[in-house]
Amino acid sequence: MKIRSVQAIPLSIPFEVRSRLPAWRGKDFGALEILLVRIETEDGCVGWGEAFSYACQVPVKAAIEQMIAPLLIGQDARRITGLMHDVQKVLHIYGRYGVVNFALSGVDIALWDMAGRRAGLSLVELLGGANASTIDAYASLFRFDDPDRVAEAARAAVSAGYKSMKVHTRGSVDVGAVRGVVGSEIPLMVDTNCHWTPAEASRLAHALKAYDIRWLEEPIYPPESFDALRDLRQESGIPIAIGENACTVHEFQKILAAGAATYVQPSVAKVGGITEFRKVAALTEAYGASLAPHSTYFGPGFLATLHLIAAQPAAPRMSIEHFVVGPEASLYGGALDVQDGAFALPPGPGLGLQPDGDVLRDYRVKPA
Repeated sequence: MKIRSVQAIPLSIPFEVRSRLPAWRGKDFGALEILLVRIETEDGCVGWGEAFSYACQVPVKAAIEQMIAPLLIGQDARRITGLMHDVQKVLHIYGRYGVVNFALSGVDIALWDMAGRRAGLSLVELLGGANASTIDAYASLFRFDDPDRVAEAARAAVSAGYKSMKVHTRGSVDVGAVRGVVGSEIPLMVDTNCHWTPAEASRLAHALKAYDIRWLEEPIYPPESFDALRDLRQESGIPIAIGENACTVHEFQKILAAGAATYVQPSVAKVGGITEFRKVAALTEAYGASLAPHSTYFGPGFLATLHLIAAQPAAPRMSIEHFVVGPEASLYGGALDVQDGAFALPPGPGLGLQPDGDVLRDYRVKPA
């Protein structure tokens, strides 16, 4: 059961939604950049993972194949926790966040998928069993910076069966436009992607109170402004959600100890994979906060999040983020379509589904 190969497979899948985000990329963002991780053992068992790679496929791929793979070849694939500890310890000099941790996350997910396939058990069964067989989804809307377009997207999301949604915006106008379209019964979340100063966050949070939002996500830059986030949470009365950009349980310890978060948002393809996510979930419960995983993924990262949510005691009350952009192809065909605003847990071993070979071939990024 020794590891024979570790491979990173970059994909680019165009999607329907179009918007210009110059502050992030300087160009149109019109395709999903997915980086799969394929690990195979000497006896032919295969596991699939996913590493966060939006706008960073090349360095994350290099980290997987040039930094991590040499440390894993020949190792026992069953020793997941020990392997992750050992690799993190060797690579800590390159930083505990960002590209290296994204790469580690994808590898960890692949090892867990392999463990389930070898045992003939689904991931959620490996984690102790499911507390829900379907998970409600909330529509995570693209950032348009255009009230008319975001209102149109919100209307379409309601028609598709979503029962709650998240608005990505830098102000309150888009939120008002969405609330005007969906009415008062649909829960709304607002995500600014760490855009405001503490003073701006205080002012705009009070403006957002009129729209009765469920949470305000990553309102302040820098995201490590935990004391400022705590103060905003207390003075505005609005629940604060943070954590998608935090890596390792140690960063979440700081977040929770500061009282900065109502909702804690580990992102499985960033935080360190399933192994680290479980530590964050346990810590969140110990502090009495709520777990609300970040998941703008369309491959093994999404499947892993689905299983991890289903394993939580609060699973019937939780929901999974679904980035609504309309990709032209799916790694899993129609097996992972949203139905009446929810996703069914795949019943197969490991993550439950295998990537479509035709999609891997047709959307693979060719070497430069």
